[in-house]
Amino acid sequence: MIARTLGVILCDLDSYAVDDIDCLVPGAPAISGNPVGFFENPESWPGIPVSYAVARGARVEKLVAGDPVAIDAFWRAKERLAHCSLVITDCGFFYYARQTGLPTGNTLTSSLDLLPLAASLTSRRIGVLTVSAPLAHRLLASDELYPRLTIVGLEDQPGWKGILTDDHAYGNGWDLDTLRAGVEAVLERECAPGGRLADIGALVLECTLLPEFRWEIARYTPAPILDIASFALSALGPGFDAEAGFDPEVGFDG
Repeated sequence: MIARTLGVILCDLDSYAVDDIDCLVPGAPAISGNPVGFFENPESWPGIPVSYAVARGARVEKLVAGDPVAIDAFWRAKERLAHCSLVITDCGFFYYARQTGLPTGNTLTSSLDLLPLAASLTSRRIGVLTVSAPLAHRLLASDELYPRLTIVGLEDQPGWKGILTDDHAYGNGWDLDTLRAGVEAVLERECAPGGRLADIGALVLECTLLPEFRWEIARYTPAPILDIASFALSALGPGFDAEAGFDPEVGFDG
């Protein structure tokens, strides 16, 4: 059987003691102690061998500002994952690498790479749920799909500003329950009649923490939801498996 390997480019965090690590078998040591649901936990990718490369120089605060130093770090990390079947990143703002015009090959820089797919699914507006609406507007202002986007941020919710700091891995006032509550508060407001996401035809999840809350998000909108994690799991994992069955609490098993 041919092994499909996922490559993950990680932001530059002080909590990472190594630059590269391969997690190719179940139970392999991880690069951090974050729980399942975080991209740097290999158990978030069940059955898929994962290789990681830290993009040294892509500090979070530089990356979300589009600093060239952070984007150069992306390309160096990408080269170290050349052996992987598919490469993704752990921050939606790596989408700035698209603006260089260079080919990215088998790499998705962000869930925002799925915007053209979202545009093909609907003639209505496309929702983008993001860690910060002001930063996302700056990132996407030159995108050809920008006029069709409704960008909604989480920056006014407790805990979410801490995600934008260089060492969010150490906490900085957030935990998963706090982040989940913020997501639900924003969607309850914006998906209600008259809300900005009430009539969208598709929803793209920019922040890579948001797939953790995919099933909560789905309770608020009937629109198709697109994110980089679900794409990778479908592309390299079992995908649709009729024998596995469906559990409404966790989705498709496997």
